[in-house]
Amino acid sequence: MKIKYIAFIALFLAGRASVACDICGCANSGSYFGLMPQSHKSVIGLRYQRLHFVTHGDSKVLKTEEHFHVGELYARLFPIKRVQVMAFVPYRIDRQVTSADVKKQNGLGDITVLANYNILNTFMDKETSGKFNHTLMVGGGVKLPTGQFKFDENNTLEVANANFQLGTGSTDLIVNAFYTINKEQWGLATNISRKFNTTNSQGYRFGDQVFGTVELYRSFNLGNISLTPSIGVYGEHADQGKQHGQVLDITGGRLLNATAGVTFFSDQWTVGINAQKPVAQKSASGHVLARERLMLQVGFLF
Repeated sequence: MKIKYIAFIALFLAGRASVACDICGCANSGSYFGLMPQSHKSVIGLRYQRLHFVTHGDSKVLKTEEHFHVGELYARLFPIKRVQVMAFVPYRIDRQVTSADVKKQNGLGDITVLANYNILNTFMDKETSGKFNHTLMVGGGVKLPTGQFKFDENNTLEVANANFQLGTGSTDLIVNAFYTINKEQWGLATNISRKFNTTNSQGYRFGDQVFGTVELYRSFNLGNISLTPSIGVYGEHADQGKQHGQVLDITGGRLLNATAGVTFFSDQWTVGINAQKPVAQKSASGHVLARERLMLQVGFLF
């Protein structure tokens, strides 16, 4: 049976005062979006992501845990043929736990808008599927400073951590490329993205980032529903950040996660779950450890 859905991966979305990593749960983090239906239909949906980070885990005094819960409204539209526009509006509920106290925050995060152009799409270009089907999309977008960034390392009442914020406070640019190949019920999807961060009004600049995904999946037809399990890897690298033009030594890092998930598709809706587990990482000179991640999503096609 002709495959109706292929993987599409886009862009989404710690410690104490002296430690700030750019691979973290804040709005500067790179993102993973799971499987989405590749068709002419538009999509609107909701997603939930849970992230967890631990700083100085071996110390009873310095140990810090940060929990990020992100609910997101997302949409994909096709204003003209071959052009895909996506928007993501996150709402964040974050919690930081130290040996001294617990700090919480919640509110609107940084909104992201992306546009991609279909350079190659054999599903669109041919009436019938070939032995192999390909999709190549390139484009980019912007992340807007809609989430609050209030970083004052000298204020003990606030969270003295540039990463434990609702947003980055900066307008950042994103460029990306996506390639997917399908053979019968099998598919392989790859994505590479680059994020160029700017300096915010408080003189803080997160390091530029590169992140991407490679994912293998297979579709099983269950009547009118397609069941698609997937496995893969997600990688992220962040340069060192700067504050008032000075390079921050304990910033930046790299992360490699193993990913696994399952997604259900129909002609009118999609539901999916995805989990990630770190297999290699070094963030903030090794002071920060990322834990397992979870994502749930539901979307409606129209």
